[in-house]
Amino acid sequence: MSRIRFFMLFLLLGCTKEAVKSKSSISFGPELPVTISGWSTDAMEPFISPDGNTLFFNNLNDGINTQLFYATRIDDLHFTFAGALTGANQPVSPRLDAVADLDAQGNFYWTSTRNYPAELDNLMRGDFSAGVLSNPERVHGNFNKSTPGWLVMDHGISTDGQFLYFNNARFDDKNCVGPCETEIGIAQKVNANTFNRLSNSEQIMAQINQSQYVNYAPCITTDQRALYFTRYLKGSLPSAPLFEICVALRGSTQEAFAAPRVLFSDVQFIEAQSLTADGQVMYYHKKVGDVYQIILRKRQ
Repeated sequence: MSRIRFFMLFLLLGCTKEAVKSKSSISFGPELPVTISGWSTDAMEPFISPDGNTLFFNNLNDGINTQLFYATRIDDLHFTFAGALTGANQPVSPRLDAVADLDAQGNFYWTSTRNYPAELDNLMRGDFSAGVLSNPERVHGNFNKSTPGWLVMDHGISTDGQFLYFNNARFDDKNCVGPCETEIGIAQKVNANTFNRLSNSEQIMAQINQSQYVNYAPCITTDQRALYFTRYLKGSLPSAPLFEICVALRGSTQEAFAAPRVLFSDVQFIEAQSLTADGQVMYYHKKVGDVYQIILRKRQ
């Protein structure tokens, strides 16, 4: 199973972004497999950097030995494995460091199980440069639930770094398979390691947070007028899930998002979409046989 395993196997994600056109113009072509030379096992939670030159990903989300890695671009479909992301990964197992996100200023965000639940703020940040992460620290603010069982499962940082599109999820492995409930919201930057939720976050996201779904993996465009995310029907795991990658639009950043539209769906764990800055290429992961692979679709 992908990111929806049980309580501690929470996963996050972000994306670089695109300019919004009309609703009818947002469509993507067929799936194309991505090759990472030097890497042959599971590759999940892809994130393409704002400059398009670096593809971040993590290995299998098992919560035992989950780490962050990166690869350098040859072309849209081909990358060269560069190694583990130095400074981001916990040194010993069991560990989960996953779901990369990066703004245009080099602020890197990811989720980590380190010292959980003694420390409940599980979203991390650091400064990324040339394959090295420095100054790692926790991200604080009232977007965190600060309640055992609740985690920041996913996130998407705006390209300018000023807004965090967070995804809170409540886990209870005795009563739910995967998250019991989720919420996608918006928080604004206060300082380098603090974001506070917008007072009208619930209103802006009202049509995104449909209660019959588990909604996660928010991915916001550069102009913050299009929100991509993944969802599946609550209660459908593990027997019959249908994963949907959706987009919701708004006319300006002062407006609420309109009702989402499903771009494509699959039973094979399609999740964690990330877009290039020009919006012409989307990456996500998918289960192909017994291995999770990174997939590409191009804008039509």
